[in-house]
Amino acid sequence: ESIKTVLTSPENRILIKRMLIKCADISNPCRPIEQCIEWAGRISEEYFAQTDEEKRQGLPVVMPVFDRNTCSIPKSQISFIDYFITDMFDAWDVFADLPNLMEHLDNNFKYWKGLDERKLRSLRPPPE
Repeated sequence: ESIKTVLTSPENRILIKRMLIKCADISNPCRPIEQCIEWAGRISEEYFAQTDEEKRQGLPVVMPVFDRNTCSIPKSQISFIDYFITDMFDAWDVFADLPNLMEHLDNNFKYWKGLDERKLRSLRPPPE
């Protein structure tokens, strides 16, 4: 009933649509772990390439944390989740009830945290 009330206002419907688009855009940490790892790698590689190109051209480096020689992908994912994802998806979950997404988010955060605690900087632990 409260959702129907929220949806009666055109301004609220626009806000909800914008929120949904934003959540979809940055939702990688809410995917199943294998997809999350794959896309974290792709995104990191894109940022590494940008940093490499900025250095090559002598431009200011926009994202110095994404220097491929020093970057910790687990730390970058933890920071991204802490800074952008958790509060946004907590709010979205209250509105839309998304237990699967929230479970993936929790599992993925624990995965990256586990790598970071082991002082690993890569997408995956080394083969044992």
